[in-house]
Amino acid sequence: MNSRFFILVVLCFQLTLSQNLVLNPSFEEHKTCPRLIGGFNHNVLDWNTPNFGSTDYFNACSKEVGETNFFGEQSPKTGKGFAGMYVLAPDNYREYVQGQLSSPLLIGETYTMTFYISLAENCSHAIRDLGVLFLKEPFKQNSDKLLNLNQVLNEVSDSYFVLINSQSHYIEKTGWEKISFEYTAKGFESNFIIGNFDKNSKISKIKLHSTKDPDASYYFIDDVRIEPLHSETITHSESQTIEDNQELENDKVYTLQNVLFDFDKHDLLESSKAELNQLYKYLNANKRLQIEIYGHTDDVGTQKRNDELSLLRAKEVALYLISKGLRPERITATGYGNKFPVANNDTEAGRALNRRVEFKLIFK
Repeated sequence: MNSRFFILVVLCFQLTLSQNLVLNPSFEEHKTCPRLIGGFNHNVLDWNTPNFGSTDYFNACSKEVGETNFFGEQSPKTGKGFAGMYVLAPDNYREYVQGQLSSPLLIGETYTMTFYISLAENCSHAIRDLGVLFLKEPFKQNSDKLLNLNQVLNEVSDSYFVLINSQSHYIEKTGWEKISFEYTAKGFESNFIIGNFDKNSKISKIKLHSTKDPDASYYFIDDVRIEPLHSETITHSESQTIEDNQELENDKVYTLQNVLFDFDKHDLLESSKAELNQLYKYLNANKRLQIEIYGHTDDVGTQKRNDELSLLRAKEVALYLISKGLRPERITATGYGNKFPVANNDTEAGRALNRRVEFKLIFK
């Protein structure tokens, strides 16, 4: 869907672009247009495989290995390129993707990792046991079997594993399913591996249809992102105006410039409502978008009060949008207290800017 924010040019926003640290995140940059399956390791820039498994690279530029492939039909999530890998196969055969970051993660900082998967339509089984192994250096195993997670964690000091907590199996075949989790960095993470790290006997799997072939599960993957949970770097300007018909990306954080609050208050000012009315019109016109709302405070008062107040501010905006007709299930509200200032709290003008609400649009 083409996300366009139709607003009056007199309404102003300040923009925070979330920084994706993953190099070549949607597998667009490659050496040559693929002609054969199994070319991921030597063809996709900034990516490789941690074992001898032949992870596949697909690109719409190719007739042989494009959107019609050996497992059926699949279009990229974005762009032209995407990858594919076995996460369940006979004899514990496994395929993975190993990516690089533009810079190491900062110790103690919280990040959001997101990627999209789609189960190949001709697969017999779906699984839910996916994980991410974070590493300081790229890893290589001299076999095509699954990575021995315990061995890696014991032998590689700078490594940490995250098992993605999913309550259901990943069964989406026609579209792309979003996987997302938060991660607090240890400070060494410069590389990561996505895949399945369990033996076949331990994998939670469901059979989707009968087949003469052995049990197997194969997923396409696209749009991998690792970014700060809440960036403190904001582009400042006297008045940054969004023009009519300007396209804004999803999964980006925007600050509502006119939605400000009095000290220790969460009541919406009358001057805030015109901007929120325009936001509601956009959401009402784009039914598949959801919105995350983030409230903030200045640093005056206790941490407990600021956390409470920031949540009340986010909920106040949410309730206003609901009062206009937006369905509650399309909205989430979060309070961050005074953790992410955008201005100096030493002045009243700075504190007023920090008493703000931000939002992010998410396509579901």
